[in-house]
Amino acid sequence: MSTQPVLLIRDSRFSLHLENMPHLETPKRLRAFEEILSDPSLSGRTQEISPRIATTEELAWVHTREHIQRVAGSATRPFTSFDLDTQATENSYDVARLAAGGVFSLLDEIWNGRGKRGFACVRPPGHHAEPGKAMGFCLFNNVALGARYLMEQYSAQRIMIIDIDVHHGNGTQAAFYETDKVLFVSTHQFPGYPGTGNYGEIGKGKGEGYTVNIPLSKGVGDRDFARIIYFLINPLAQMYQPEIILVSCGFDLYNRDRLGGMAVTPEGYGLITFFLTEIAERTCNGRIAFIMEGGYSLRGIRECGLAVMQTLCGLPLIKAKVIDRIVGSTGGAQGLSFLRKVLEVHKKHWKSFSGI
Repeated sequence: MSTQPVLLIRDSRFSLHLENMPHLETPKRLRAFEEILSDPSLSGRTQEISPRIATTEELAWVHTREHIQRVAGSATRPFTSFDLDTQATENSYDVARLAAGGVFSLLDEIWNGRGKRGFACVRPPGHHAEPGKAMGFCLFNNVALGARYLMEQYSAQRIMIIDIDVHHGNGTQAAFYETDKVLFVSTHQFPGYPGTGNYGEIGKGKGEGYTVNIPLSKGVGDRDFARIIYFLINPLAQMYQPEIILVSCGFDLYNRDRLGGMAVTPEGYGLITFFLTEIAERTCNGRIAFIMEGGYSLRGIRECGLAVMQTLCGLPLIKAKVIDRIVGSTGGAQGLSFLRKVLEVHKKHWKSFSGI
C-alpha cells in the first residue's frame, strides 16, 4: 500500500476548451471529477502539481508539424471543426498544450521519486489523436506524448501503456506501432469507434508483439475486466518489466455511459485500479500515472472517479476474499474466451502465459 500522497494535475484553464459549446466533451466532465476531490475520504491524501504548457518542439515528438500548425490555427478563429466529432475554439490550442504539459509535469514528479501514483485530470482527451490528425474529441495525444517525454527526458526504454477507455486508442497505437520501447495494451468495445483494435493488429518490425489488443463485445462487466487484467495484463507486465505504467483512463466503461455499452460499476473501477497498482508495485516500484480520457456520464465520472482515487490513495475498499471470489469464479466466461483468442495471436511473442 502506498503511503505517499497521490499526485494530482488539475487546473481551471482546462475548462476553457469548448467553453459554452454544446458538445459531449464538455467542461462539465472535468468539474464532475473535481467535485469528488473534496470527499472527506481523500482529505490529506492528494498533492496538487501545477501543469506547464508543452512546447511545439515537444508536440513534434508525436505529431507532424502540419498537424500542430492546423491546431494552432484554431486559436485565430472562434470555431474550428476538424471532423464531425472534433472541434476547437480559440482557447483550445493552448488548453491542449496545457493538457500534454500537465502530463509531463506529473511524470517528472513520479520519475524523480516525489510520488509513485498520480492522476492527470486534463482535457481535451488524447488517445484518438494520431500523428497527423485530430479526431474523436482529441487534438494532441497526451499519453503518447507523455511516453515520448519519458524517452527524451529520462531515456526510458520500457513503458507500458494500458488503455481502459471503451474506445480503442488508435492514436496511441499508431504512435508506437513499430517500437518495442512501449508495450501498448488496449481493452475496448469492438466493433465500435474508431474501427481499429482487432486481434491481428500486433505491431510491426521491432514493435511486433508490443501492441496487444483485447476487443470486447458489449456487456462486459466487472468480473471479466478483473480476469483480463489478472490473467493477461499482469503476466504481460511481469514479462516486460516496465519502468513505469501509464493508464489511459476512460470512464466510459461505466454501465450507464451514453457512448458506451459496457457493464462496469464504480466498484469495478476500484477493482481495476487495485489490480493495476498492484502490477506497478511488482514491476516498476509502484510508478503509475492515470491520464483522463473519455466518459460522458457525469454521474459515472463522479462515482467511478471517486473509486479510482480512493484506491490510488490506498484506502482498503476491496477485501482479498472479494478479489478471490471474482477472479476464481467460474462465471464470466466471456472474458476468458477473449483471452484465449489474444493468447493464440501472441503466443509466439510472449512465451510465459499461464493460468488460463
